[in-house]
Amino acid sequence: MDGRTEAAPWQDFSLVLAASSYAAEVHRHDVRKDTTIPYLSHLWSVAALVLEQGGDDHQVAAALLHDVVEDHGGVDQLHEIRTMFGADVAYLVEALSDSVVDTTAGEKKAPWRPRKEQYLDHLATADERVALVSACDKLHNARCILADLRAEGAPMWERFNESDPGAQLWYYESLVSKLRANVPAPLAAELDRTVQAIRAEVELSSRR
Repeated sequence: MDGRTEAAPWQDFSLVLAASSYAAEVHRHDVRKDTTIPYLSHLWSVAALVLEQGGDDHQVAAALLHDVVEDHGGVDQLHEIRTMFGADVAYLVEALSDSVVDTTAGEKKAPWRPRKEQYLDHLATADERVALVSACDKLHNARCILADLRAEGAPMWERFNESDPGAQLWYYESLVSKLRANVPAPLAAELDRTVQAIRAEVELSSRR
């Protein structure tokens, strides 16, 4: 896509607005784990990071829609995204999903560890556009984990499907390793700093 300019900061503003509205409707009843914070806060934060890191409007739309398939409809939802937002956005959303089963129909995701291992293997060959949105997603998640860990301590981990902080650190440190070469250096460095700050909090907690 053509780049942004001061006179034309958007490549497809209507696409971004439509993706935001669609995500808002699909996730309107969702909240962040064990909080009353609307889940949209995460999607808007990731989209903002993608914009700040130079992503194009298709990447911004994918950032807004990146959890729709995983959490609200699986493959059927992916087909709808392709119809409504085009093949490129659908490609990005699929590449950002670690599961495409329809959990709303009672289908079960694969167990946490093999699902994450498969996603990490996928990231190793993902293109730079996928990697940028994924890194922004993981950076916002890591920032939230760090803030909650500092505020609540070790009990915070109990809200996750995988409550072992060692397993979570394995995943986030592996993400840093996989993404580092394919994203802007400042973004990779910020993700790494945040993950290492989580490790420091975990180690401090274990010594108490």
